[in-house]
Amino acid sequence: MSTLSDPPVELGAETLYAVIGAVAQGPRLDRVLPAIVTLLTDATACHACFIYLREGDQLRMRAASTVFAHAVDRTVLRLDEGLCGWVATHRTPAFIRENALQDPRMKLVEELEEERFQSMIAVPLLDREDDAIGVVVLHTEAPREFGREVVDFLVHVASLVAGAVDSARLMEAGRRQVARLSALAALSQDLAAVTGRAKLEETAASGLRTLLGRHCWVAAEHEREVARVAPHAHRRALTVGDEHLGTVVVEGPPLSGEDHQILDAVANQLAVALKKAELIARLTEENLVRELFDDLAAGGSAAAGARTRAAGYDLGRTCVVAFLEPLRADRDSWAQTVQVIELHLRRVVPGALCDPSSDRLRALLPLDAQHDSSRIDAVLGRLAGEHALAVGRSEARTGMDDAARSLAEAADTVRLVHALLPVGGARSWSQLGVYRYLAQLPPDAAPDERHQAAVVRLADYDRRRRTELTRTLEQYLGDRGAILTTARNLIIHANTLRQRLERIEQVTGLTLADEDLLGLELALKLQHLRPA
Repeated sequence: MSTLSDPPVELGAETLYAVIGAVAQGPRLDRVLPAIVTLLTDATACHACFIYLREGDQLRMRAASTVFAHAVDRTVLRLDEGLCGWVATHRTPAFIRENALQDPRMKLVEELEEERFQSMIAVPLLDREDDAIGVVVLHTEAPREFGREVVDFLVHVASLVAGAVDSARLMEAGRRQVARLSALAALSQDLAAVTGRAKLEETAASGLRTLLGRHCWVAAEHEREVARVAPHAHRRALTVGDEHLGTVVVEGPPLSGEDHQILDAVANQLAVALKKAELIARLTEENLVRELFDDLAAGGSAAAGARTRAAGYDLGRTCVVAFLEPLRADRDSWAQTVQVIELHLRRVVPGALCDPSSDRLRALLPLDAQHDSSRIDAVLGRLAGEHALAVGRSEARTGMDDAARSLAEAADTVRLVHALLPVGGARSWSQLGVYRYLAQLPPDAAPDERHQAAVVRLADYDRRRRTELTRTLEQYLGDRGAILTTARNLIIHANTLRQRLERIEQVTGLTLADEDLLGLELALKLQHLRPA
């Protein structure tokens, strides 16, 4: 088939000015590109003109001659498809004089009726970095030899169009950036106004979904644990100092640099907001729990009932009261220790209410369904051993009516533990035996003044001579005067025990065979409580 020369066309300064005028209409590509298509169609006497813009690895039609307007935004070519893809990839003009469909670079798009076209010319749109951002393509139904003036004209037009596209995209990116910054500022205000972890997480996730256009959520778990659940998602740890507060999870492909900055900004604000909410909740709960304990101690069951409900505590549960206090040698580190103890109790005893203070920790500890206190005793004993504590707990009771009694029992028990266990330990009220009754006596009270004076002399003798006569007498009285049993318990010979008993009588002036042994035993036990 013979080729035809170009029909007479007007490609002078007037046409170029018209193109410049179209480009100068403003940054809106939906106005500029159709005007360019119309100008090029008329100026070059072609049958169809298309403008494709690049989107990642694709070219999407953004403007077309009127007859093909239905294909705008619907026709998409990959960069490795068709003459347009070739031109964009190689960033150089190309034209086909005739038999366009036989060219190996062609890709038939039936919607564009390309089987009708014989000749094509395509020119790349190059940005300021010389990267292809689109393609302008002309079609003719008859074979045609595009002259040099047509090619040069299209190159000039393409340069103008590329500048318009580049400027429009920069302005659109600027508008998008302003919109995202405005949305980020609004999200910051929302986070500052919200209280409560659940609401904070919901607000942050919703805001990030809007900002990033992806599914986002907040997990309380550590980042490593979240990685097992969502291994391919992007994760951002929520930290304040060395404290981990959770993880933000963003699903989808890798984030852009701008998206990373937005995620970091939201995550930092969320972490601070979560820490603030946690501190407020903790202070509120601490005040509530402290007032609850004070009401219980005062016997105010009505006020205490309201506060237990406010603290989320079940009034119908069976519980014990525990007092945990540092030994005198370890009180300097109590401020740090009490936090560790409180966290441990909250974790291993669900529903525990704790009231830490500068010299003790009071705790209301619910028992399990079987009302078995052995698990609580094991926890308290372990804490006493690990942190050098004196720990006392009350008997188990249900409801608030006897709460004041439970508090008094726990307070008396921990006082007795200080006196009886100098190296620390944990005891319950029921484990104290006769000491429970002695604890109620005034400090200067004595069941028998003569016995009390004898016990004081014996204790003084032990301190001066480094003997164990007091311990020997207490064991002997506890074994109800059984010589062999006491010797076995003290791991000494029976004769040695008899010698000690004689020395005890000499020091105290007592005759054990004639004494009220129960009164003497009470005097001994009361003496143990004197240092406390």
